[in-house]
Amino acid sequence: MRNPSPRRSSTALGLIALLSLDPMAAMAAEADTTAMLEEITVTAQRRSENLQQVPVAVTALSANAIEKADIHTPDDIATRIPGMTFSPFAPGQSVVSLRGISSNDDGAGTENSVAVFLDDVYLGRISNMAFEMFDVERIEVLRGPQGTLYGKNAIGGAINVVSSKPSDTFQAKIKASVGNYNRKDFAGMVTGPLSDNLNAKVSFSSRERDGWVQNIFTGNKLKDENVQSVRGQLLWTGDATEVLISADAMNMDQADMARIPVRNNPGSTIVEYHKGLGGDYKHSTNPQDGYARKNATGVSLRVVHDFGDVGSLTSISAYRDSTNDWEMDSVGAFPNIVDEIDDKTKQYSQEFRFSGTLSDKADYVLGLFYLNENTDRMETFRLVNGADDRIPTLGATDPTDLVGAYRQDNTTDSFAAFAHAKYAFTEKLTLGLGLRYSYEKKNIDTWTSTFGVAPGFIISSDFGTDIIKGTGGVPASESWSDLSPKASLDYQANENTLIYASVSKGFKSGGFGAAPESAAAATTPLAPETAWNYEIGTKADLVDGTLRLNLAAFYTDYQNLQFQRFGTLLDGQITPFGVFRTRNAASAKIYGLEAEATWVPAENLYISGIYSYMHTEADFDFSPYYSIPPATADIRTKPLTRAPSHKFSINLDYSHPAPWGGELAYHIDYRYTGDQRGDVVSDATLQPAFGLSDASVSWTSPESQWEFSLWGKNIFDEKYVSHIYIVGPGDIAAFGDPRMYGAAVTWRFN
Repeated sequence: MRNPSPRRSSTALGLIALLSLDPMAAMAAEADTTAMLEEITVTAQRRSENLQQVPVAVTALSANAIEKADIHTPDDIATRIPGMTFSPFAPGQSVVSLRGISSNDDGAGTENSVAVFLDDVYLGRISNMAFEMFDVERIEVLRGPQGTLYGKNAIGGAINVVSSKPSDTFQAKIKASVGNYNRKDFAGMVTGPLSDNLNAKVSFSSRERDGWVQNIFTGNKLKDENVQSVRGQLLWTGDATEVLISADAMNMDQADMARIPVRNNPGSTIVEYHKGLGGDYKHSTNPQDGYARKNATGVSLRVVHDFGDVGSLTSISAYRDSTNDWEMDSVGAFPNIVDEIDDKTKQYSQEFRFSGTLSDKADYVLGLFYLNENTDRMETFRLVNGADDRIPTLGATDPTDLVGAYRQDNTTDSFAAFAHAKYAFTEKLTLGLGLRYSYEKKNIDTWTSTFGVAPGFIISSDFGTDIIKGTGGVPASESWSDLSPKASLDYQANENTLIYASVSKGFKSGGFGAAPESAAAATTPLAPETAWNYEIGTKADLVDGTLRLNLAAFYTDYQNLQFQRFGTLLDGQITPFGVFRTRNAASAKIYGLEAEATWVPAENLYISGIYSYMHTEADFDFSPYYSIPPATADIRTKPLTRAPSHKFSINLDYSHPAPWGGELAYHIDYRYTGDQRGDVVSDATLQPAFGLSDASVSWTSPESQWEFSLWGKNIFDEKYVSHIYIVGPGDIAAFGDPRMYGAAVTWRFN
């Protein structure tokens, strides 16, 4: 096993040892004694704890931080978390990466490497990860394998979004924003008691703006926003029982994200074609506008009963339903091909947790989890100048526009039992032990087209007569099981400094890859991924509680990567369009260092920042299947995708009394993301490093009832790539938003 750099490891150990000393010896600087750090409470270990006393690499964003940074989606938080990236490859479809571990196959038979939870409810599928974050109490991002405390296992990490709960006093809030590109945002909430022990809350959010990319052919705008969300909650509190009922809904209807070709493969002139029509990153030459339409609903029932000295039982029952329908220029490379996807998912989950104490030195959490998820997904590639791709199923005889059509109907049943216990040997030294048993079974049926296709394109005839369910298809089934342990040791060196070390195993079940080109590919399961993570860290509050410094160093041994890549070899024949295939293609070694700091040098002045260094090294075992250059090159020790070596951000918040009354507040932040790759094989898919700056200034009235603000995002109008990948003719890319600015007004009633 290759070990991380001795120099970097010794440096990390030295920093941790230094922080175990008395805080005033470590930091002699004087600070304003009235300025203190905020104490953040998290439930990362399924119990309410001070963030600084949790021996886990976790970043928590409070409601105040979320509002100041104007966070709405997982994309907004990625640049503020060490080792995290968020890559939107389609509207409502995004790849989240933590410490270099991610999933890039969005087929019905695969799953995420990073788990997302909304109020303890697991959100399956990549398409469900792009959701609105509004009226949120806090966001917790846990890095590294999770499973001994969470219902659904996660090999890369977990994002836990905790919504704000109903209050027993009447409160209301409304916020309206306007900005360039005709932005109109509106959000609010109202909460209060319905009776002595029954409280209610309704929250809502609407975000709309025009697009900033123009389609040269249609004249319409792309890269717009049009999302509405609502959440309702009822909270009943008895003497020993608490019941929370939540329901939420989301609707999205917007245009495509306007990919453009940025590099030719040998023999291709797609970039010149695009530019010759007047295309650039603000002008699309896509044959159609494309769209993204998403409807998602969910309901959950959470019951907590306190048995007194025995412990407490938590039950979380949830049902979620989502429909995702989108059309995009077919991976942007062929000028007249579009990709249509219709994805329907229904899931039911049930989790039980029992937590208790054995003595004043020992406590524990026991859990059971079940998930049933069904996904019916059809993906169609077609020419825009022919019949609709669905016409052949209705009896048409000339479907010459069809390039390829794939349909997968997958049902996943996931069972797990998990346990975690802590024992305090002394007041300072605590041992943590956890174990998870996972069992997962997938049953999938796959169809593909067998009727006439566009000239020059080849579709396998292994799948039956049609893509309509029930008229053919290839069934497949497989199951997997795993035991995943975790052990940790933490030492409270002094009142303000925690040192910890841990080792844990992560597991991601096998599956079936998207868009298989043959029956053999459709019925060949992927092997599970595993990851062993070794970590040391420290959390320290220094200089009389005005400086907080959290460090973590980690090493991950990552095996059986489920890797998807585009290739042009199909059943021994060459097709100009090609196919996607997912397979277990690599192992990887990942190591790095993460740092988070917050400093309050004076009252009302807060300076914070994060930094992460990450080295990823993949060892691939490709076959000649991948015929896109440079597939025959030596690609061992290549970096993983979406894994920048360096990443940092710095934030400054300052407030002071306004001369006319009330308070003036200023916020500015800068976020840097280093070079990262969109494809492991192709060096040309390197996304250049970029830095983004946001700023705002606000005035709050003396009674905090009114707030007026001016805000700007990407204020220096940085041009940057948000996603890049390789297809047959070359590489295509989508670009991030340009400068956005506007004004907002907030009204509060307490």
